[in-house]
Amino acid sequence: MKIASNKEILRSEKSDRRTFMQMNRAPIFVVLDNLKAAFNVGSIFRVADALLIQKVYLCGTTIAPPHYKIKTTSRGTERWVPWEYRKSTRKTVQELKDGGAFILCAELTSESVDYTKINPFFPVCLVLGREYDGISADVLELADCIVSLPIYGMTNSLNVAITGSVLLYELSKKIRTSSS
Repeated sequence: MKIASNKEILRSEKSDRRTFMQMNRAPIFVVLDNLKAAFNVGSIFRVADALLIQKVYLCGTTIAPPHYKIKTTSRGTERWVPWEYRKSTRKTVQELKDGGAFILCAELTSESVDYTKINPFFPVCLVLGREYDGISADVLELADCIVSLPIYGMTNSLNVAITGSVLLYELSKKIRTSSS
């Protein structure tokens, strides 16, 4: 087994950047509702790039590029992931819903479903909120499904970037297994 030790080896199996920008993307949108930690935003960009997510919407008070902490965490992937800043999370989610997207919110509520039990249609919009106060109530009203990840230890929840990563990989897996 050869371990990739430099950029040349890592890039050798990748498309050139022009071809990459024209590749088909997964029918998954991500909406970030008032995320204030640049680390979380950058981490979500990195996962969105890894999975070829359609687009990331940065809404409300979410920190947006250019920001050195986002760039550091994302490893520059904010250059390759389509993204847009929007003032209103609710309007953004409503537009996606009106456009036919399944609205999936990650939140701890009395109605939350274990993420492994969902079967969304695509395109899907994953909404992630700030850890401190979660997704805005007016946005939760638009959800087709509210999901959570099971927690077996003492903590109540996972970091929003970790939660987003788990859910995006699960959604990506559902797309790739349904299209094969």
